[in-house]
Parts: sequence; C-alpha cells; structure tokens
Amino acid sequence: MNKTHFDEIPSVRLTAGMYALSKLACAGLTFLLLSLFVLWVPEIEGKPQGWPVTIPYAVYVYGLTASLAADVLLRLLSHKSPVLSLILYGLSGLGAGLWVAAEEGGVWLQCAVAGVLLLLIFYATELITDRAPLLLPVFALFAPLLYLLLM
Repeated sequence: MNKTHFDEIPSVRLTAGMYALSKLACAGLTFLLLSLFVLWVPEIEGKPQGWPVTIPYAVYVYGLTASLAADVLLRLLSHKSPVLSLILYGLSGLGAGLWVAAEEGGVWLQCAVAGVLLLLIFYATELITDRAPLLLPVFALFAPLLYLLLM
C-alpha cells in the first residue's frame, strides 16, 4: 500500500495564493492591453467615449468577477477543453456586459459585445501568464501601478 507523506500534499494556502496572484496578473495584463488600445480613442472624464465605466473599473470589478464565475463553472463541469473554456468565458463576458448596462446605464448591445471581448482578452492573458509564472508579480502589481502613475 502506498502511503502519502505530509510533504507531498500541496498547501491549500499556497494554491489559493497562486490562483489569486494569477487572476490579478491576468487582470493587470488585460488592463494594460486595453489601456494601450484606448490611447487612440477620445476620452471624456477618464472614460473612453461611449463606455459607461472607466477601464480599471471594467477590468477589476466586472471582468475579474465574471472571470471567477467562469472558473467556477469550469471547475464544476471538470472539463479541460479549450473550446468549452472559450464558450464559458464568452458567456460570462456577455453576462458582465449586461451587468454593466444594467448598473451603469449603457447601451446593452455595445456593453454585451465589450464584455465578451473583455473576457476573451482575459482568457488569452490567462494562457499567456500560465506560460510565464515568473512574470505574475510584474503583471499583477508593478505594471498597472506604473501605468497609473504615468497617466
């Protein structure tokens, strides 16, 4: 009979901490990508023209929450299919966009499309950060703070 040693069991705190750091890194990289994209869009009061919320608010409040919901659904379904992940992230983005439209008073179709695109970018950044775990603290903390200081 195989005995499992205490040293072989992964720490729950370490696993949860790495998951949280990974999510914050995805949010930070998504924030940077969207901020660089929006540099060419005219702004009104810190918001891109036509958007009901600012970019950090959209990413860290609505996008991060929808991403967590998509991860819960993926965990419940226990499938590792990338197609299913894309579908669930897209549906979560749709929900986040409709949530923004309901809360902030935006055009529902425009918010829904922006939410889907935001969560698909979030999923792409998740794939990127999984391949470079040493960059997690950079994207989670330093890059968004540096960008906010420069702007």
